[in-house]
Amino acid sequence: MNPFRVFWQSARDTFEDLLPLTLISVVWLLVTLPLPILAAGFAVGGAPFGAAALLLLTTLPMGMASAGLTVIAQRIHEGRTVSLSDFIAGARRHYRFGWQIYGAWLAGLLIILVNVVFYAQMDAPPGIYLMMLFAYFLAAWVSLLIYLGPLALLQERQSLLLAFRNALVLAFGRPLFTIVTQALMSVIVFLATLPPFFLLLLIAPALLAVWGFRATVALIADAEARREAQQERERAAITNPPATEKGRGGQVRPRE
Repeated sequence: MNPFRVFWQSARDTFEDLLPLTLISVVWLLVTLPLPILAAGFAVGGAPFGAAALLLLTTLPMGMASAGLTVIAQRIHEGRTVSLSDFIAGARRHYRFGWQIYGAWLAGLLIILVNVVFYAQMDAPPGIYLMMLFAYFLAAWVSLLIYLGPLALLQERQSLLLAFRNALVLAFGRPLFTIVTQALMSVIVFLATLPPFFLLLLIAPALLAVWGFRATVALIADAEARREAQQERERAAITNPPATEKGRGGQVRPRE
C-alpha cells in the first residue's frame, strides 16, 4: 500500500471537478466551522464547560454536512458527476447516522482532551507519562476520521459500533499507511490555515473527503486480497498435506 499514490489519485480526482467541489467545500465550512470557533473562544476565555457544550453541539451541523460530503466523495470515486444538490440530498439521507458517528467521535475527543489537559497540569512523573499516553490516544482517535465517514456508506448495516470497530481494524491493520496519511492530511490542514495558502482552505474539505474515501476503499480491497490469499493457502495445505513419513531408503511418502 502506497499512501502517496492514494494522495496523488485523490488530488487528481479533486481537481478534475474543482469548481463544484470548491462550492461544496465552502458550504461545508460555513455550516461546520462557526461552533468550533466559538468553542475555542470559550476555552481561551476560561469557560471550559461552555466550550465543551459548544463542541458537542457541533455534532448537529458537522454530522449532516460531513455525511453529504462523504456522498460526494463516493460519487467522485465512482466516476459520477457531482453538484451542490447531490451534497444536500446526501446530507438529508444520511444525517441521522452522521449525527451518531460524529457525535460519538466528538464525545470521545472531548474525554481525551480533558485527560490530556488534566494530566498536563500534574508535576509528578506519573502525570507526564499519562499525559503522553492520552496524547497517543488523541492521535489514534483523530486518525479514525479518515475511515469513519466512508465506512458509514460502505457498510451493509448502519451500526455505530461496527463502524468504529471497522475503522479501528483499518487504522491498526495498516498502521504505517494510516500514520503517513494522517501526517499528510495534517500538513494540508496546517497549510490551509496560513494566509499565503488561504485558497487551499476552499478546497481542503472536499480533498480530504475524497482522499479518505479512496484510502478506505484501498484498505478494504487490500484486506480482502489478504484474506483470499490466506484462504487459498489453507485450501492448498488441505489438498496437498505435508509429507510426514519416510519410506524405504529414506524416501518421503505422505500418510495414508
